[in-house]
Amino acid sequence: MLLAPPVGLLIAGLFFKNIGQEHSHSTLVIMLHAMVITTGLWWGCMVIVEKLWDKFPWEHYPVKHIIFEVVLIFAYTNLFSFGLYVLELKLGLIKPAGGLFAGIVITNLITFLITAIHEAVFFYKQWKIHFSKSVKLEKDTIEARYETLKSQINPHFLFNSLNSLVSIVEENAPAVDYIQNLSEFLRYVLKSRDKELVTVRDELSILQKYLSLQKLRFQQNLNIHISVPDNCFDYLLPPLVLQMLVENCIKHNIVSKEKPLYITLKTEKDYLAIENNLQGKIQPASTGNGLSNIVQRYSFFTRREVKIFENSVIFKVSIPLLINET
Repeated sequence: MLLAPPVGLLIAGLFFKNIGQEHSHSTLVIMLHAMVITTGLWWGCMVIVEKLWDKFPWEHYPVKHIIFEVVLIFAYTNLFSFGLYVLELKLGLIKPAGGLFAGIVITNLITFLITAIHEAVFFYKQWKIHFSKSVKLEKDTIEARYETLKSQINPHFLFNSLNSLVSIVEENAPAVDYIQNLSEFLRYVLKSRDKELVTVRDELSILQKYLSLQKLRFQQNLNIHISVPDNCFDYLLPPLVLQMLVENCIKHNIVSKEKPLYITLKTEKDYLAIENNLQGKIQPASTGNGLSNIVQRYSFFTRREVKIFENSVIFKVSIPLLINET
C-alpha cells in the first residue's frame, strides 16, 4: 500500500504529460491526482484479489477466479475513475477532458498492471504456504509409516485367525456377523491407509460395518440416523473421517438406557454434518486431538473450514464434501 503514491508519481511522469492542458492548476494538482487515483486503484484491486483468493482459489476455481477478477476490477476501475473525474470537475480542478477515452484506456491498463502485481504477490505467498505444508506432510507421513512399521502385525495372520474364529462359532449367527464386520472394517482400514481421499459411498459402507459393531455393544441405547442422498455418494472425503467423528460422539457422551445417545448424519449444502445430543461424561478434559487431526487433514485439500458448533443441547461437526479435481 505504501508503494502506491510513489507509483502514482511515476505514472504521472510517464503517462500524463498531456494532462496539464486539462487542469486549471499547477503540476502539483496533476501529481496529487496521480497519487489519489493510483492509491485508490491499488487498494481496491488488493481487496478484490484477496476476496477472490478466499472465495475462488486458483488451484480449485481458475476459470471462475479470472472471470470474476476481470469483471470486478474493470467495473471498480471505471466507477472509481469516473467518480474522481466528476469530483475534480465540481471542485474546478480540471476542465472537461477531450481525450477522456484515451485516459480510460490508460487507466485500465495501469489497473491490470497493478492487479498482476497483486496476483504475483499472492501466488508467491500461496507457494510458500503450500511448500511448508508439503514439507510438514512429508515429515508426518514418514513418522506415521515408521510408527506403523514398529507396531505392524501380519494382516494375513490376522484375517486367517478371524476366518478360523468364524468356523468355530458358525452356529452363533450374531457372533459370525460381528467377526465378519470386524474383519471387513479392519481390511478397509489397511486398504485405505495409503489413500488421500475416498468416496462418500465407500465411507458410508464401512461406517455401517463400524456401527453394527457398536450397536451390538450398546443395543437400543445408541440410535443413529443417516440421511445422505445418492447424488452425494461420488464426493470425496479423507478416509475414516466419518468413523472418527461417530467414535468421537460415543467416546465423549453417556450412552445408557436412561440417557440414550442420538447421532444424525446428514447433508447441509456441500457439507456433511454429524450431530449428537450433548450429554458429556464426567472425565478429564478432552485433548481435542481427533478433531484437530481432521481439521489438519482437510487443510491439505481445501480452504473451506471444518465447522464445529456446540451449545447446551447439541454438538455438531460439519465437514466439506470434496470434488475430484483430476
